[in-house]
Amino acid sequence: MSKQDMVNILIDLKLLTSATGKSREVLDKHGVEQETYIYKKYNIDSLQFALSNDYYSYYVTEYESIYAKVNDSLSRMKEILSLQQERELKAKKLQDSLAKIAKDSLAIDKKTIDKDSLKVLKADEKNKGKLIPPVSEK
Repeated sequence: MSKQDMVNILIDLKLLTSATGKSREVLDKHGVEQETYIYKKYNIDSLQFALSNDYYSYYVTEYESIYAKVNDSLSRMKEILSLQQERELKAKKLQDSLAKIAKDSLAIDKKTIDKDSLKVLKADEKNKGKLIPPVSEK
């Protein structure tokens, strides 16, 4: 098995083993078994994986470089996920703020319409369709 295949397999194994809570429930609900999933995805069997794992663990520097790539990839995935979650949180906060502003402005509008405002509105209704009188003679 190539180094890159080993990297990809180890990344998937780390992701699967780290699944908790709701993620674990989803995997269990769909009957996903970690090893079986990996074997099918990469079209390998347990013997191929075991032999490759033994080979790379014998050549420690090779195995270290594989794990360095795995760690780098997982770190990058974590950064991307954090950025996505941060963007989603900001978007939700903005949406909530806009909804609150709209709600508050409607409440303020209702409170600020007093008797004088109603008089102006009634006057506007009387003058509906009429020309607005000029402000000056010019």
